[in-house]
Amino acid sequence: MITVDAALAKIDEAVKGGGLSASAAAGIRRWLDEAPFARYRDALLAEVEAGRWKPLDDAFFAVLEFGTGGRRGIMYPVGTNVLNERTIAESARGLADFIIRKKGAGAPLSCVIARDTRHNSPEFAALCARVLAAAGFKVFLFPEARSTPLLSFAVRHLKCDAGIMITASHNPPSDNGFKCYNDVGGQVIPPDDAGIIACVTEASERDIPEKPPEEALADGSIVHAGREVDDAYIAAVVGESVGHARGISIVYTPLHGVGETSVAAALKADGFMDVNILASQRTQDGDFPNVPGHVSNPENPAALQAAIDEARRTKADLVLASDPDADRIGVGLPAKGDPAGEWITLDGNQIGALLAAFVMKQNADLGRLRPDHYLVTTLVSTGMTKALGRREGIRTEDDLLVGFKWIAERVDREGPAGFLFGFEESHGYLKGTYARDKDASIAAMLFAELAATCKDRRQTVVEYLDDLYIDVGHYGERLINKTYKGREGLDKIRSIMKAFREAPPKSVAGLAVTEVYDYKTHEVRDLTGSGKVLPLPEPSGDLLIFHTDREGVRFAARPSGTEPKIKFYLFARSAVDGPDALPAAKAQTKAVLDQMTTDIEKYLEDVA
Repeated sequence: MITVDAALAKIDEAVKGGGLSASAAAGIRRWLDEAPFARYRDALLAEVEAGRWKPLDDAFFAVLEFGTGGRRGIMYPVGTNVLNERTIAESARGLADFIIRKKGAGAPLSCVIARDTRHNSPEFAALCARVLAAAGFKVFLFPEARSTPLLSFAVRHLKCDAGIMITASHNPPSDNGFKCYNDVGGQVIPPDDAGIIACVTEASERDIPEKPPEEALADGSIVHAGREVDDAYIAAVVGESVGHARGISIVYTPLHGVGETSVAAALKADGFMDVNILASQRTQDGDFPNVPGHVSNPENPAALQAAIDEARRTKADLVLASDPDADRIGVGLPAKGDPAGEWITLDGNQIGALLAAFVMKQNADLGRLRPDHYLVTTLVSTGMTKALGRREGIRTEDDLLVGFKWIAERVDREGPAGFLFGFEESHGYLKGTYARDKDASIAAMLFAELAATCKDRRQTVVEYLDDLYIDVGHYGERLINKTYKGREGLDKIRSIMKAFREAPPKSVAGLAVTEVYDYKTHEVRDLTGSGKVLPLPEPSGDLLIFHTDREGVRFAARPSGTEPKIKFYLFARSAVDGPDALPAAKAQTKAVLDQMTTDIEKYLEDVA
């Protein structure tokens, strides 16, 4: 194998030749020179000897940051901008050190750890357990794959100081992640996130002790979380039931993830006996082999196609899907109620609006809807939620940044007793206060109850949605995703956001772009030429929302916090003057969204 000196010479040559950035080279030299990284030296030397400069540059040019869902990225055996044993250990030790400092010396310490079915998830979870045990924590470790919302529940149920979930949600098989949770079961938020990051940075400078697993199991510093937690979680989910009808058949797919342990279990416990778990996507497999593109994202209609084919064959009423860690759902429906006919999939906003309306209506019918109830959603989710809440006399908290951690934070700020339902457009939903994260189990259960209730009324779910549109107007949304990987991709995302801030489109879909809400600079800027600027105190994040001169038509731009993407959210609304006017309103909304999409894509071609 190549020597360290020879490797350093090759690194210098790669920098001179432009194959390796200076920041990546500095990180590689550090890993070759310093004692805390000695165990990774041979693996790194092999990479340098093979001249794998592009993956090495991507792995070392930066330090992987905490985004809306913690740390998430590509797995690679060495590097600071990827997930591997070292960066996972640094994350765990940083979290441990932060909690120790926050609680003070001598305080009892505890953490619960779960993981999904991805490659390296079992190893990463066990590593986190050994690191925290060495730091003086009592660790509750789920020995088998479990869902993210179960982890959120377990933090609260076991009264732990923190939780760790090893998952990359719906990302490709190449990825994994480290999500950390606070003592109320929500993902960490400011100022704790900055404090944890500082502790992770400090941990990256030193050796990270691990307690041998045999010793930890023997002395009780690591214990296996038992069946009692699962049972309590399912009971909590079913306790949020709002409907009595159960007469439907369901095809459910876990998309090779953990959902059979949570979603299928909750459906069964809630009384849905006719649930067909799709055999081809039932096995827990981090390669997601039988999902198109190997991406188990229930936001993508293609991911539900195999389940829809099975539902058509078996004449089922409903298709439900959950992502690998079972915190999001996808929904497929027969468009006109006939399983042998056309099937459609719903987007995240449609699912959210349907569930919000159903939960409010069922609570009202049961005499449980109170004036202090409220809904929670985000700045880039449909405005239909607020209109539906207003119809029922319920307020909507909708000024939140992207990320369910903000919904969780708002629930605790406003008071859990009044929380009725929360969701974000990316297919994440929660009812109840048993957890502080989105949950595919509760969403699937509620949607099954909605579908069964509609069937009892001889109404399709699509007809129910149309009735909502007739009441509050037709709302339409669209998402544009642009993926830019690696160091060059990060630079491109930054340059696109800069362009939108400094020289945004003057019009979209023939409508003047009149103002922008900039949540990074905390300004509302008039774009019609007046130069007027108003303050925008909170929240704080890299998000731009552009308004037009037509009410309800706007678009937003933001970099993803968990993937190498920049996302554009498009919104349109058309008034509906009675049932006969609905088809024309839908056509008008679609036409506006189509033209907005074309105009923004053209703008991106010019600036990207």
